Amino acid sequence: MAAKTNTSPPRWRKKLFSSWLARLGFVLIGLFLFVAAFAPIIAPYDPNSQNLRATYVPPFVGMSLTGPEGQLGLWVREINRTPLGEVMIGETQYPVKLFVRGDAWSWWGGILRSDFHLFGVDGAIKWYPFGADEQGRDIFSRLAYGAWISLSIGLIAVGIGLGVGVPLGVVSGYAGGRLDLVVQRLVDIMLSFPGILLAIVLVATFGTGLTNVMIAVGIATIPNYARLVRGSVLSLRDREFVEASKALGNNDWRIMAQHIVPNALSPIIVQSSLQMAIAILFAAGLGFLGLGARPPEPEWGLMLARGREYLATAPHVATFPGLAIMAVALGFNLLGDALRDALDPRGKS
Repeated sequence: MAAKTNTSPPRWRKKLFSSWLARLGFVLIGLFLFVAAFAPIIAPYDPNSQNLRATYVPPFVGMSLTGPEGQLGLWVREINRTPLGEVMIGETQYPVKLFVRGDAWSWWGGILRSDFHLFGVDGAIKWYPFGADEQGRDIFSRLAYGAWISLSIGLIAVGIGLGVGVPLGVVSGYAGGRLDLVVQRLVDIMLSFPGILLAIVLVATFGTGLTNVMIAVGIATIPNYARLVRGSVLSLRDREFVEASKALGNNDWRIMAQHIVPNALSPIIVQSSLQMAIAILFAAGLGFLGLGARPPEPEWGLMLARGREYLATAPHVATFPGLAIMAVALGFNLLGDALRDALDPRGKS
């Protein structure tokens, strides 16, 4: 008689998807990743395309769910601003259609080139779903392209933290002694600065620009990884499996690579998810202070900084970038909390 195969999912996977907050985090992150990967297709226009006759156009104005003859669908009218600042709405309605041709674009270093867009207006007008900014640029398109910038900053910053902080924490915790003392005092010095302040100091030293922001935010994450991993290593280095590996004649580097690091992955994975949200917030904060991306890059923090100047007259210019930053940070924080609960061996099943 053949033995039964257990096809039920692992306990950690069941716990991971058991909470609706965790599912919400997955949805937010999945949407963010999808927009970042396919920004030119999702965005109806080039993010830097200007229309000075549409400056500060508010969102959702001129939209209707019925056409001129009562047909259902999404229909829009042409929206312009007069020199006196009044919003002028045209009479003619134009249908919004899926899978249309529009502005030509190239993506992923020129690997992909096309003029295909997910949606657009079937007519000789421009439609601004989230309104337009002070230069008449489509805010929705700029948010879509800005998702890739935020994702790049988060991934590179976390990569720097992992690549430097994890080895430091492993070697420091496993070796102990003077090496541990020196490394941890350096970590203490870095932790004595608030993370955002340390990033500001580094950007001010290296200079502004996206590349320097990624490096600065990444360096600011190193002490968090080093301290976290050191604590995990201290709890693992005297375990029985490590002693058994030593008895078999394995050297310290092999023990750390094959036994210590794999058993410390759970807190590293959780920290990386939470650190993505922190890195995106730090980058947005630096952009808001004018130390990050440079105009006309559609970076969310920079968009938020430009929008604060028009809060009284055009609040939507700052509202939508702020909501995008909040949604992404919330998604990664919810995922991090869910991973922490699912991977905690002391948690309830």
